[in-house]
Amino acid sequence: MTSTDTEHRALCHALFDAIEQGDVAAVERCYAPGMTMWWNVSGKELTRDDSLAAVRDGAGLHRRRTYDDRRISTFDDGFLVQYTLGVVGHDGSRRSLWACLLATVHDGRIVRLDEYLDSGRFR
Repeated sequence: MTSTDTEHRALCHALFDAIEQGDVAAVERCYAPGMTMWWNVSGKELTRDDSLAAVRDGAGLHRRRTYDDRRISTFDDGFLVQYTLGVVGHDGSRRSLWACLLATVHDGRIVRLDEYLDSGRFR
């Protein structure tokens, strides 16, 4: 593995671990100033502040949220991760979504995210 590969993998795990723990400050450390995020379900682009607010607000929506089976591929300026999003509701119900996230990275921080969820699960 190259140092870039190792660094991108560590950044990917830091991001997902922070989201699982509801640690908005740790997510913020993963993001570069001015980062943007696009999500296929809404088709909208979010600002860094919008994304951080979604992490903050999302933490209370479920009892637990896990990002499992992370399969990470890295390249010079980022990474692609495929994963299973496991959610346990406050009522104990369980759901899974399959997703992938494409991250563009500069200077060790995420400048852009493009997230693709199995939108058929939202019907």
